[in-house]
Amino acid sequence: MENEFDELQNKWQKGKKDIENNTEIINETLAAITTKKNSSVQFHYGNIAVLSVTLIGIAAFFYFLAPVQEILSRIGVVLMIGGLLTRIVIECISVSKSKKIDIIDNVLKTTNNTIAFYKFRKQIHGPVTIIILALYTIGFYMITPEFSLYFSTWKMILIDVSYIIGAIIFISFIRKSIKKEIKTLLEIIELRNKMVEETETVSL
Repeated sequence: MENEFDELQNKWQKGKKDIENNTEIINETLAAITTKKNSSVQFHYGNIAVLSVTLIGIAAFFYFLAPVQEILSRIGVVLMIGGLLTRIVIECISVSKSKKIDIIDNVLKTTNNTIAFYKFRKQIHGPVTIIILALYTIGFYMITPEFSLYFSTWKMILIDVSYIIGAIIFISFIRKSIKKEIKTLLEIIELRNKMVEETETVSL
């Protein structure tokens, strides 16, 4: 990625005057970039909406239907809600970072910002997401001892199995969404590379 950026920088220095003069190339490419950028932002808003609904549902459940009393259980609830809240904050930060990428700015600066955002999202989708899911799972199973006082063994087994199935479905959905987002970000970088290459060709 760093080598690609160095190459892009060299091309920008050679062809920046031609880029400014070839408005047709700029307009067509920026239109495509704008579409993909909007798709990426909508992805973040979708995540925020889903996570917010989940957070409200879980908070309402433990507040109105199952107000746990044991300290261990309460710590578990905090881990579950805290994990969701952390991810919502991260998505809000992502929206802010994405909107700061000015598509009408010079190609070098914009591509640099996009690469930085791409690296940020890879970190979020990697270790950060794994940690949040782990804490959420730990929190869930910290609550089960108290639940076992009120539910029969077979109901507890059903609850645990349901959580595992739900987690598998949720993780599969996340993986699919991550691949789509990363693909979109890479396509934006590729479009900017292509714009520089085409402009350099014109200048020759």
